[in-house]
Formats: sequence, C-alpha cells, structure tokens
Amino acid sequence: MYAQGPISGFKPKVGEVAIALNYANDSYDTYFLDEGKEARELTANSYNLFIEAATGSKTSIIATLPYISVDDDNQGLQDASLWIKYNNLQDVKAKGLHNVFTAIGLSFPVGDYAIESDRAIGQRATVFNGRLAYQYQSNSGWFVNAVSGIDFQLSPESAVNWPLLLRSGYGGKYFYVEGWLEFVRALEVGTVDQSALAGSGSSWNRVGTTLYVPITKWLGLNAGGAWILSGDFIGKSTRYNLGVVFKIFS
Repeated sequence: MYAQGPISGFKPKVGEVAIALNYANDSYDTYFLDEGKEARELTANSYNLFIEAATGSKTSIIATLPYISVDDDNQGLQDASLWIKYNNLQDVKAKGLHNVFTAIGLSFPVGDYAIESDRAIGQRATVFNGRLAYQYQSNSGWFVNAVSGIDFQLSPESAVNWPLLLRSGYGGKYFYVEGWLEFVRALEVGTVDQSALAGSGSSWNRVGTTLYVPITKWLGLNAGGAWILSGDFIGKSTRYNLGVVFKIFS
C-alpha cells in the first residue's frame, strides 16, 4: 500500500475487514533535481496502518495512517487518507473475470510535524484523489492490473499530479506475488518543496515487487521492495518493507 497507493483491483467479500500493519525502510544517497542530481543522504523509517472494510456488494471503505521518522526533529504521524471504492463492473468469463473500480479519497495531515527543512516528512498537504482501476484475473490465479487518475492538492497551495500504476502477478492458495511499475508526473506546481520522501512538484519512475504468504484464513505475512529509477525533486531511494495482515469476517 505505502509504495503504490491503497487502491487495488481486488474485490473484498461482503463483511470482510482487512487490517495491514507494515514497516518500511527508505534510504538514498542521491537526490534528483529538475536538471541533474546531487549527493544527499537520508534514511526514513515508517510504520503504516491500512484498513479496508467491505460495506456492501460493490463498495468498500479504505483508511490509511503512516508514522514516519527521519530524525529526532522530523518524525510523527503524517497524512491520513480516507477512500470510497466502488466496483463499477464485474464481468465473469469462462477463463477468468474483469473488474473495473472507481475510487475517491481525501488525504490530510494529522500530525503537527515540522515542514521547514529538506528532511521534513511532508508539507501538511490536503489532497483530493480520484482513481480508475481495471483488472483481469484468470481462473489459474494470474492477473494484470492498471490504475490511474488524478491528485489535486488543495493546500498549502494548489498542485496537480498524474499517477499511473501497472501491475502483474499470481495469487494462489499458498502465496501471492506481484511486480509493478509506477509513474507519477507533476502537472501543475506552485512552489516546489524538497521534503524527505516526495513533495509538491515531485515526479518519479519506480519499480517494485511484493510477496504475500497466508498463514491461516485470518493471518498472513508480506514482504517487498521498491526502487526509484529516475525523477525530479525526489531521492533515488531503495525501500524494503515487512508486514502482517489480519482478516476479520462477519
């Protein structure tokens, strides 16, 4: 979730609640500017809460909350988000099914963290998010997924980002594995900020992978990695993450 955003192409069952707790470590020693790059070192540790609750046959509510720590002066609860996800289409075929989802969300600051330095964990921004997701999943467990949309930053000043996520993988009884590509482009920016991870005006290309192993019906473990390949106003970071997922069934 933390690497890719919280909107997947999978439809939870009615009455199901998924709760994921995740730890991630990001580090870089090179920072991409709009023209060239510079040496800059940073390590950030984050702890992330993700909840998705299926509230109906077509709808679910999603909430996220990260805690990020860079150093003693730059740490705390960062920006929470709330989403509504709707299954517009589920088309069942002989060899698999097609799913289309739309989602809208709002992210907003919940912590009084510092915003003045280039090691700040964020800018206390309020952002409206819109997403459209398509997924095909075969009966054998293989799937492909694409998610795009728009992000409108409302404060502290206006900015617009365009994200695109492409993902493919396999989900079976004993494990789930995926690889993904993420592209984010800043379309409209006021003042560019150069906060620790990504801020207003940041653009990037990133690749990643995720492995999930179910332990029981209600418990699973996940691990993953993500790498920034290029961008503007973002560190060339490497991320590793570990997590646990709980499922509650009504």
